[in-house]
Amino acid sequence: MVRFSKFIIILSSVLYPQFLLASGNVLPRPTSDALGMADANVALVSGPSAQFINPANMADAGKHKTRWEAGSLLGKVTTSFSRSTAASAAASGNFNTKTGYPLVPFFAITQRYSDRTTIGFAVNSPHGLGVEWKDHTWDLNLGALGTADLVKKAELKVLRFGPAAGLKINDAWNAGIRLFAQYIAARDESDISTVEADGFTVGMQLGVRYRAPDFIFGAAYTSRTNTEVKGTLSGIHPVAAATLTAGDAKADILLPDRLQTGVAFKIHPKIWWEVDLDWIGWSYVDELSIIQSDGSLVNAGKNQRGNKNTLSVRTGFKWQKGPHLTLYAGLGYDPTPVPEQDASPITSMLRKTRLGLGMSRRLANGIKLDMAYQFIRGHSRRINETVQDTFGGADTNLYEGTYASKTHVLGISLTGNF
Repeated sequence: MVRFSKFIIILSSVLYPQFLLASGNVLPRPTSDALGMADANVALVSGPSAQFINPANMADAGKHKTRWEAGSLLGKVTTSFSRSTAASAAASGNFNTKTGYPLVPFFAITQRYSDRTTIGFAVNSPHGLGVEWKDHTWDLNLGALGTADLVKKAELKVLRFGPAAGLKINDAWNAGIRLFAQYIAARDESDISTVEADGFTVGMQLGVRYRAPDFIFGAAYTSRTNTEVKGTLSGIHPVAAATLTAGDAKADILLPDRLQTGVAFKIHPKIWWEVDLDWIGWSYVDELSIIQSDGSLVNAGKNQRGNKNTLSVRTGFKWQKGPHLTLYAGLGYDPTPVPEQDASPITSMLRKTRLGLGMSRRLANGIKLDMAYQFIRGHSRRINETVQDTFGGADTNLYEGTYASKTHVLGISLTGNF
């Protein structure tokens, strides 16, 4: 068990999701067909990776007894901020984060147990947040002590792994379930202090699918989770020494439940069109309370959250152009759950529009190669007032300005059989 825990921690170190994507901190689904369809494939998803999108679909294992799928998302992320007037010790002007190049891998394997049942195991990263701002973007005036960046770097890494099973009830209906353990590592670093912690919890996902010759309905529900993470508080600036104490720290990381539904229509003998609705219960994430060793809050006065539930809309096409070639295209829109009073440079608070393109090619050796690209635009948002930039009980106005982001994501995956 100790060796396995070390393996999970090492693997999480390469899951560096510096994407500021989707609504909140939901990452794109880590498969090339999902990426190419802008995630509009809860009804059409197939193969081993179906177990972390809609586990009901993994029951269609085909003639091969054992199948595997592995791949990764590769990204380029830039977030910009514009401040019209100087605030505290920070200058006015245009600022960017350090460009991130995240790598988010995944792996899934399935075993056909019987004509109606398929079991599997998968590892993926459904949530993530990572941002690092250039020095002096958020300079705080500390008087005789000089200046300090109120924001520098934040990370949230989520790794899910566990078994799944898909059942073919009859020729029309499938059902599925996935049980997962969840590892979370979080870090918040500034010139004032650094907090880092990690922890484990468990959750589950349920799926269902109905298939007719020219129509498919799919739905998947993922449970909410509450993970207690434990770690340390360090790097305390003298200006905060009266209220912060170096040592142990802990927090509850809340991640919302999610209900994805999709309908797919066969509009041509070789073309399927799917429309998805993706509901995420962000109102569950109503606080982030970081507690230090003496029981007091590290983030006193800024721990409450007013997140709203979101409903994303996605649509995509799957075109079986030839016996060995499939093409994908998709478009999606994600609202933001974050109200203005909770906005900060280390939250994903922008509305997003996403455009995807992809292809799947079956090679001569039986391996299927998938490649896809998705562009995600974080729409410009003006923040005029937020409680997150208060310090010492005073409003610094540091976070007031206009935010926007651009993300390019490339997905590459391979699928094979034993």
